[in-house]
Amino acid sequence: MNVSTEGSDIAEGIIQEKLPEHIAPPRAEFLPWHKVRKQYIRRHQWNELTKRNVKDTWRVDLQKPSSTAVQGRSTMLVTNPLRCLVIPGNHLLDVRSMWAEISPLDCFIRYLGFNEGQGSEEVGTDVHVANNAVTSLGGVVPDSQVVKDRFEAIAGNTVAYRSLRRYGPYHVVNLDLCGSMFPNTAKSVDPYYSALNRLLEYQFEAQKTLWLLFITTVVEPAVVDKESMQTLCKPIRENFAAHVDFLEKLKALCPDAVPESGKGGSVNLDGLADEELIRLFGVALGKWLLRLGQAASPKWTVAMRRSYRYSTNVEKGAVMLSLAFEMTPNFAPPVDATGMSKLRITAKQFPSELDSAVKLAESVANIADVDGKLSENAEMKAALLQEAANLLESAGFDRDAYIKWVDGGELTARA
Repeated sequence: MNVSTEGSDIAEGIIQEKLPEHIAPPRAEFLPWHKVRKQYIRRHQWNELTKRNVKDTWRVDLQKPSSTAVQGRSTMLVTNPLRCLVIPGNHLLDVRSMWAEISPLDCFIRYLGFNEGQGSEEVGTDVHVANNAVTSLGGVVPDSQVVKDRFEAIAGNTVAYRSLRRYGPYHVVNLDLCGSMFPNTAKSVDPYYSALNRLLEYQFEAQKTLWLLFITTVVEPAVVDKESMQTLCKPIRENFAAHVDFLEKLKALCPDAVPESGKGGSVNLDGLADEELIRLFGVALGKWLLRLGQAASPKWTVAMRRSYRYSTNVEKGAVMLSLAFEMTPNFAPPVDATGMSKLRITAKQFPSELDSAVKLAESVANIADVDGKLSENAEMKAALLQEAANLLESAGFDRDAYIKWVDGGELTARA
């Protein structure tokens, strides 16, 4: 008997390279983003729009796990996954939910996340445990990670920005913000806008096809910073005199915000009803993005897609907006206007800034209330409850306790 070989075999079976993950008892504390309405957003906005493009626009470029070229071989060969930038909670619920709906479409997923509190490299944290679980799922590229940093940090020449470039460019950017992009007197919004500008700078340079931008932000009209709001509304003000069609749409949407002449130097903010201010912000943010897209080379078309809202504090009039934007590059083919070439190439027509602005105002008018939808459709709410319960259970939460929590009114200490 070869003692050394036997000893090696025994050692390999007993001594493990790392300690096993501690399996904690199921969690039974639930927070606002565990509410059923958040599952509605995941399914009907984030996942649905992503699935649509995986099956259509992106399909030809995405690598398939079922392909014989990559099956059973090193993940280093996964050069064309669905690339996602996210701001996940500690248990990566949004990533888990997306994987559940995207994995049947036969594509890889690779993600970079920013979490201010925890990173996936910190052994023992919730994010570390969750990231290990998610990157073990079929089709998830194992080097996907969550960086312990703020999304806003990408505005500078930082580790966060270098991580952004290393993992990008992105098909899906999901900014589920803890703070607010609504100009307010409580905290400056400048860091968010600077970071978003830097993100767009990178994406417009590096991404060569359509991509999705999701922005979730609270809007609290009672604490509006009027000076900062006027700055955000600058692209709107410049359209007052130039584009009558847009002006009329805005008048219908926010009648008290538009100066009587339609040519004033500022937007009327005094005395606006909360609802008007919420709508005005939706248009202003979209117009800001559209202006940046039109200033880039090549230009980018910005279109608002299916977007939602729900109440977070009735007394303060605060709502959460979950906005979806589709960003499309305006790449034009070389059309020979001289006639020297006999090749027939059709020129592409792209929406003008006016066309995009008018559609933006129409989209803001159609932002749907999730609370209302759930209260009107008990069957849909019940189905979403089961989905949310399954999702939370996969992340180590007590399924029965969750259903009891929802049935009890989803009461939490936080709004």
